[in-house]
Amino acid sequence: MKFREYKATPDAIRQGRAIGLFGDTAKRLSRAARRSAQFTSEFGNRRFGDFVLTVENDQVVWVDRLHGQAA
Repeated sequence: MKFREYKATPDAIRQGRAIGLFGDTAKRLSRAARRSAQFTSEFGNRRFGDFVLTVENDQVVWVDRLHGQAA
């Protein structure tokens, strides 16, 4: 069984780094999107731990902490 692959946009990578996702931020966001649960919120449509992500098709386009810290 193959899992869906997600790619993080440059803006999502920048936002991820602003909230403390260092190292290979793109890979960490991709993994978070793959493991996330659907989430209904005005902020995003996926949730992984205390992160809210907006995923459109196969792209992570936005990320923040659940209680907001990104610039």
